Amino acid sequence: MDESSATPIVALYERLLTLKLLPRTGWLQRGQAAPESVAEHTFGVASLALLVSEQIPDLDRGKLLALALVHDMAEVLFGDLPIGARRFFGAAAKHEAERRAMQELLAVLPDSTIYLDLWDEYANRSSREARLIKQLDRLEMLLQALAYKRAGNQAMSEFWEDIDNGWSDEFPLVAAMAAELRTQIMAMQA
Repeated sequence: MDESSATPIVALYERLLTLKLLPRTGWLQRGQAAPESVAEHTFGVASLALLVSEQIPDLDRGKLLALALVHDMAEVLFGDLPIGARRFFGAAAKHEAERRAMQELLAVLPDSTIYLDLWDEYANRSSREARLIKQLDRLEMLLQALAYKRAGNQAMSEFWEDIDNGWSDEFPLVAAMAAELRTQIMAMQA
């Protein structure tokens, strides 16, 4: 083991710990008391990735899980920008800001390009694994919104407005999971 590697890893992890304390802003805006943190959301995405990876052939599970873990790391510096605010920045500006945040965050590591390349792959959806994580990121948000609705938060209806749209034919299992969510949501509203 190279002991010189220990210091940058500890330094980066200490920064990543702030994700445990950073609430998901969109939930706060919808009046959710004690909303999940960014780290809890990341855990949810990684858990979904693990569970569905057995059902979808020809995936690199290691890459899938790594993508799940890096997908929101930039929020250490960038913060959790809610969907409503994103429309003011535009996709290109948001992407560039997040990429700069990742570069700064990872600068302590001698092999930072490994993780930056993973983040770029996710952001650009340039692999099956990255496209799946993007879909699971959305699915996890919908599952969390449903959990908050079941707990009594009535400010979640906007999440269901386009629940049938945007699911890729590439991952029928994820589309089926979204359809199952839709069925549960409709049953609650009946």
